[in-house]
Amino acid sequence: MFKNYIKIAWRSLLKNKLQTTINLLGLTVGTICCLSIIVFVLAQLGYDTHHENTESLYRIRTVITGNGNGGADFNSATSSPPIAFAMKEDFPEVVEACRIVYFGEGNDALIKVQNSNNSYYESRGYLADSTFFKLFNYSFVEGRPSGALTQPNTIVLSSTLKEKLFGNQNSENQTLVLGSGENEIKVIVTGVFDDSTKKSHLNPNYILSMNSPGLGEFVRNEQNFATQNFVHSYVKLLPGSEQKQLERKLPNFIQTRGGQNLADVGFDKSLFLQKVKDIHLYSKGISNQIDKVSNIQYLYLLLILALFIQLVACVNFINLSTARANKRAKEIGIRKAVGANKGSLVRQFLGESVLLSFLALLISIPLTAVVLPFVNILTKGNIEYTALFQIEALLPLVVLSIVSGLFAGAYPALVLSSIKPIKVLKGTINVSSGNGNFRKALVVFQFIVSITLIIAVIVVNKQVKYSQNLDMGFDKENLIAIRLGTDETVSRFSALRSQILNVSGVLDAAGSNHYPSEFIMGDLGLHLPGGNPANQTLVKYNGVSDNYFKTVGTSFLAGRDLRANDSTQIVVNKATIDAFNIDLENALASKLIQTYEGRVSEYEIVGVVDNYHFSSLKESIAPIMLFNENAPGWVIVKTETKDYKTLLANLEQSWESTNPNTPFVFHFIDSEVEKLFAEEKRLGQISIVFTCLAILISCLGLFGLISFMAEQKKKEIGIRKVLGASVGNVVNMLTKDFVKLVAIALLIAAPLAYYYLENWLEGFAYRISIDWWLFILAGGITMVITVLTVSIQAFKAATANPTKSLRTE
Repeated sequence: MFKNYIKIAWRSLLKNKLQTTINLLGLTVGTICCLSIIVFVLAQLGYDTHHENTESLYRIRTVITGNGNGGADFNSATSSPPIAFAMKEDFPEVVEACRIVYFGEGNDALIKVQNSNNSYYESRGYLADSTFFKLFNYSFVEGRPSGALTQPNTIVLSSTLKEKLFGNQNSENQTLVLGSGENEIKVIVTGVFDDSTKKSHLNPNYILSMNSPGLGEFVRNEQNFATQNFVHSYVKLLPGSEQKQLERKLPNFIQTRGGQNLADVGFDKSLFLQKVKDIHLYSKGISNQIDKVSNIQYLYLLLILALFIQLVACVNFINLSTARANKRAKEIGIRKAVGANKGSLVRQFLGESVLLSFLALLISIPLTAVVLPFVNILTKGNIEYTALFQIEALLPLVVLSIVSGLFAGAYPALVLSSIKPIKVLKGTINVSSGNGNFRKALVVFQFIVSITLIIAVIVVNKQVKYSQNLDMGFDKENLIAIRLGTDETVSRFSALRSQILNVSGVLDAAGSNHYPSEFIMGDLGLHLPGGNPANQTLVKYNGVSDNYFKTVGTSFLAGRDLRANDSTQIVVNKATIDAFNIDLENALASKLIQTYEGRVSEYEIVGVVDNYHFSSLKESIAPIMLFNENAPGWVIVKTETKDYKTLLANLEQSWESTNPNTPFVFHFIDSEVEKLFAEEKRLGQISIVFTCLAILISCLGLFGLISFMAEQKKKEIGIRKVLGASVGNVVNMLTKDFVKLVAIALLIAAPLAYYYLENWLEGFAYRISIDWWLFILAGGITMVITVLTVSIQAFKAATANPTKSLRTE
């Protein structure tokens, strides 16, 4: 019996080639979307699940309020140095603790093998306690995790870095040199771990022992529970311990341990626990992440978009199946007359839809492999072809195909199987007329999806364009940042700057500890003279050389530039004087005070510059103070040339003449600015792709529907033409209903799109407004596409010879 169902279904699909092609193409496109999204989502799952007792591993995060910046919270993945081990001392449920200091992408360490001339800047460096490998599991290929970070000046390497430094030679107990000049230290390699397999938010390239001197010593000795929130702290709880129960104890803990510290700086501080396995997907709004994290809401959005594409394809199947119900009525009537019951007919029609869905599945797998490189570019992923054949990807896809087939075929099966054979044989049935409203509702659903996506594309891309054209407060074009990086190169800043100024195509050069647009993490608590030291305002800080503001193109509102002999003189941005309620006219007579651990420092404002962006465009511009720095970390070069290849070659030559033993590393500032809105740009690109696919599938369905409508009304069209109807009259008759459906869909889609896009835009400090004409534009685009799609087939029907359709009468 099952074989017979398949055979009949196959014959029916071959018999109705246009409908089959339209349905198969729509379901295939939908399935490709779903498979691509499924493998991408699967790649984002399972982070940090390989650690032993992963359910008991937590990261301590910090929320600071009352910092004087308009009530804005400091919600960070970091905490103060003493907190983790103090929790281990105070709470028996905390069985182990570990601290990590992440050196950051912008603080790559210069590293080389002792007695080697080859040095490299290496990122993803960690400074970690000796307990690191007690909490996190890594597979060692050299050495052992136990005791690997116990001794001072010991280091553990990733297998990738080990191969880069030592090749195939054994690296254990070998000596490496980190840094240069006064900060140069020699470290012993105590182990190498495999970094090629597990997914984790921790991706160290190397791990240095916290027991080492310098920063490690500072972290170990720091006892302030309020400030220095730059340490990533982790705790391991006893199995079965409740996270919420421990969190309820933390307010009393922080007051007992650091109440006086908090009173000194005037902050309120709260501590929270976050499961390590949740970090990658559930860290929205938490700053200072060690590595890039995803967002579960972003994954949900992708899944919902893929689901809607699949639903649009299923709607095509339902519409086309019910539209041609009259053509199959006689077949069904005869089958019922010879003994077929309703159940067997339902199974037959469901079999057709499921078979078509499985055909789409089989076709979609190789096609997904073809488009996978494009998917990786679009999502910034690194999905391999083997991911398409994982059981975790194929199983939900098979389930999706079955569900899609059953969903798409259920309504047509119930409608067609309910036909009365006596009415069919008498020729009095008209199935389609009873289903017209339902088909129209489904078409409206397709239009709602298309219009909503078109509005989203317009709004997202308008926001991206707005961000690209936003005045950054500095000249992002024609700026190059050259990294100094070592004590040796920093000490030669003046000489290097002089040489760079002599390079053809260079207009100006200055120094800075942070290049323009680079996120600045460091801040100070400041207050006005005579003010309460406990009531402080957080102000970012950056060291720059003289001529910096002219070089980067930041304009002064009052006062002067910094000078080479300035010590306590500072330049602030407008956001700083606004935060302290200082009038611009009185700014140059004002001073700011820092009171920290009994020490008082006084800063004199000598200049005020216009606000400029130095962090994500989702955040308002924060207060910042800039002081004179004669030993900066970057050289900022202003250029005027179209031949960057020659310019960079000349800059590198100047660099090597001054710093022959240090790599030449540079950034184009405009490229770095692009990264500030890269996520929104990627979302815009994804929206465009899904919108085009939704419109394509909808157009296929409209084309099929108008084809059947024209076929059903061919005699009516013939009569109208004989009676004098023009081609335009016939085209208008066939298209006017679809125009009405677009208008209805626009009325429903507009408020839905506005609600969700307005919520999305609220995450931006600098954003566009959603104008009313965007909805009219989206509706107009949908209307034009619809009319063009329908008119092509309507025109064909209207220009047909009426004698061919009437000669049977």
